[in-house]
Amino acid sequence: MNIQKLELLSVDLHGQSDFYAHTLELPAEFTPAGLLVQAGRTEILFIQAPSGFDGAYHFAFNIPENQFYTAKKWLMNRVPLLHDKSGKEDFESKSWDSDSVYFLDADGNILEFIARHTLRNAATGDFDSHQILNVSEIGLPSEDVIRFANELCTRLGVSAYKQEPNETFTPVGDEDGLLILPVQDRIWMPDSGVPARLLPVRVAGKINGKEWEISGVPYQVRV
Repeated sequence: MNIQKLELLSVDLHGQSDFYAHTLELPAEFTPAGLLVQAGRTEILFIQAPSGFDGAYHFAFNIPENQFYTAKKWLMNRVPLLHDKSGKEDFESKSWDSDSVYFLDADGNILEFIARHTLRNAATGDFDSHQILNVSEIGLPSEDVIRFANELCTRLGVSAYKQEPNETFTPVGDEDGLLILPVQDRIWMPDSGVPARLLPVRVAGKINGKEWEISGVPYQVRV
């Protein structure tokens, strides 16, 4: 499963342009539709949000599995890292066999660099923006996580990732494309203080050669 396109609302397109073009050094250009960012194999389109829009998204970028510490060093020179209440900035998941760091973009979205050690994507040389490989996660909060997870598994032909579905948090998909399903108002990691809200989104990709798309809210699933 992969995520080829992601569309999100933005309250500050010019701030986002500066962040993605200069802080993350990704290709970014204004189009008639909004701000288009190329993050490895994924296109991210930021669209001007309507007045009164309030909320933040969570999404994650895959990086080479052997470059977590060099990527963290590269990132620390550009943007503050998020930490939990104990001050920890590195987040290891033994069950996912991964390491992550978190940070904010200009709109306050919760971004993540994640090195997934189950993937054979090791790279040589120093880390730079060319090693931001793809968007591999997007958060899709809901009021009924188990129902939504079951719907996605049935419609897309995927499974819950590394766990059974539960009512507060369920990831669906695989290491190249995960739909992160928290219950509405759950705080995004790591102790960010930012609640998971139901926000308009469009995410599209392919799985087993078939195109899929989720848009809304309310979410509409198309295969």
